Amino acid sequence: MKVTKITLEDKGQDVLMLFVDSNGVVIDAKPFQASVWAGAVVPIGVAGMVKVGAECPIHNPPHIVFGHLKYRVEAIETVEYDMSKNRHKTYTE
Repeated sequence: MKVTKITLEDKGQDVLMLFVDSNGVVIDAKPFQASVWAGAVVPIGVAGMVKVGAECPIHNPPHIVFGHLKYRVEAIETVEYDMSKNRHKTYTE
């Protein structure tokens, strides 16, 4: 399935990538903490909310309520994600 891959700047944290479905729900995180971030919401459907160079907005109650991660977005891309194998690859048309 096609998902949005959000790559975060690396400041030594355990999460560098978020994989978000078409509803904005985080379905995976890499390289670590998938169970921590799964189910959180990133507003990818709201124009201008998620953009390269800005802190990543996220809603993950009770820890983050309509807030932002301390890490800036480095890249946003659409990838093909195979949930059966927990792998991703760059999506091309």
